[in-house]
Amino acid sequence: MRRSAQRIRNQAAMGFLFILAFSLSSPAGSWAQEDAEQEQTVEQQIDALVQRIKTRDAELEEMSGKLKSLDESAGAILDTELSERRARQRRDLSELVDLVLAAQDAGADVASARATAVEILKEDSQSMQERMRDLNTANLARVEIIEKGAPGEAEKARNELNESLAVSNRLLNYMDANFDQQEKLGVDVTEDAEAFKKRLEMRAAMVSALLQNAKTKIDEITARPGASEDAEAQKTLSAVKKNRDILAETQRVNVRLMDEYGLETAQLKQGIISATGKLSQDVLNKDVASGLIGDWFEDAGDWLRTNGASLVFQALVFLLILFAFWILARIARGAVRRGLERSKVQASSLAKDFFVKMTGGAILLLGLIIAVAQLGVEVGPVLAGLGIAGFVIGFALQDTLSNFASGLMILVYRPFDVGDAVEAGGVLGAVNQMNLVSTMILTFDNQLLIVPNKQIWGGVIRNITHQTTRRVDLTFGIGYSDDIPKAEKVLNEIVSSHEKVLEEPKPVVKLHELGESSVNFIVRPWSKTEDYWDVYWDVTREVKRRFDEEGISIPFPQRDVHIYNQAGGGEEA
Repeated sequence: MRRSAQRIRNQAAMGFLFILAFSLSSPAGSWAQEDAEQEQTVEQQIDALVQRIKTRDAELEEMSGKLKSLDESAGAILDTELSERRARQRRDLSELVDLVLAAQDAGADVASARATAVEILKEDSQSMQERMRDLNTANLARVEIIEKGAPGEAEKARNELNESLAVSNRLLNYMDANFDQQEKLGVDVTEDAEAFKKRLEMRAAMVSALLQNAKTKIDEITARPGASEDAEAQKTLSAVKKNRDILAETQRVNVRLMDEYGLETAQLKQGIISATGKLSQDVLNKDVASGLIGDWFEDAGDWLRTNGASLVFQALVFLLILFAFWILARIARGAVRRGLERSKVQASSLAKDFFVKMTGGAILLLGLIIAVAQLGVEVGPVLAGLGIAGFVIGFALQDTLSNFASGLMILVYRPFDVGDAVEAGGVLGAVNQMNLVSTMILTFDNQLLIVPNKQIWGGVIRNITHQTTRRVDLTFGIGYSDDIPKAEKVLNEIVSSHEKVLEEPKPVVKLHELGESSVNFIVRPWSKTEDYWDVYWDVTREVKRRFDEEGISIPFPQRDVHIYNQAGGGEEA
């Protein structure tokens, strides 16, 4: 408002300077005429503004008289209209002061207008002071009702107090601007300013006490058992918090004005931060910061003196519960492990480890929930929050949960175990380790591959070492000119004489097919799974050696190439 007023004054002054400069270039006779016209214009503007202010002042007085005879709803509407008209009235006052000062700076004779402006400002100041006294008296009565009245009456008084504080904040700002305007017009406002400062200090002390009471009320409701589920308590808490915020804003207005008048405000700023729990730039003030730290230490000391014994007892109970459930988890893990080992249910070592760990983890989690509940924490909302968080996390980690589900299926259906040689997920090797998300496979050339369980369960799983015995499939070819019975006899001798070939099932040696270049025998001995490759390599080596001794050929693909000589008409092979 002050910047706007200054801008109007500057514009008016510039207008007068422009007219003055123009008059210097005019004939002497016209100077006096134009100067008189300019003064008449300014006087007319000021007179019109004064008349408008007085007319509106009469209207405001009449509306104020009507307001006392109206009921609450109609009175609220009229009171709103009154507030808007008073705001316009004070804007006109500010404009009047700026016009008078601008005209005075330009050299015009505005003594009469200045006296009129001073008179109006003093009357407005007196009116605002009376209204502030009425508001303060009403507010004290409302505070008493809030403290001692019935819940319904207290809520109504609290709402009225909030509205009254907002109105009084505006009045304080108007009064401060009023003093500033009177000073600009040359009025000595020292006495009024001193009274205003005392009123500010008293008001700040009252608001400080109300802020502290509101904070105490909020702490009391919050600490009440079951308050979070009590609808009436939550309603009261919301109303008190709203009242606290308005009180804090009122105190900020007090602090700003007191800073302008050079009054001490560190304690008040500290009280605002303590009551609201919100830090502001005031915390950078060393007096405020030191006061806050001192209060925090004092509160901590009081809290420890009051709750220290119960806190120590609760901590001991918390630790004892955790220790008891830790021992119980170890006992349960051992019992589950022994039960799985003695059970006839065929479970893989992966499944056994999973169930053992899950049993211990579930018991420890139950113990933690019980221990936390002993500290006074509401477990229900925490579990509900964890459920919602679990849903969100599960939605975000769909692939990971898919791997988790596949891991559970692998544990339940046991397609392989640690140490088994498998071909799964496009990987061939021995299972090295497994968890619920991935399986680690060590390839036969000693590379460790980590394969997601989803990829393994979603494809074909070939467990090479699942059975104790395996059939070794071999194919050998002889030439078409070789002795078939002799070759068959040699193959049977080789297979039968190998120490790692099982007698049962019996080996199979049969003429299988007539190939393009060879007559092919299939040789299918059985061996233990761990002897598979020994039998495969030994039999292959022995067949080559014996065929060479017996003069049996091992043919390889051959191709006849015929070359035609077109010039000579002959053929060469």
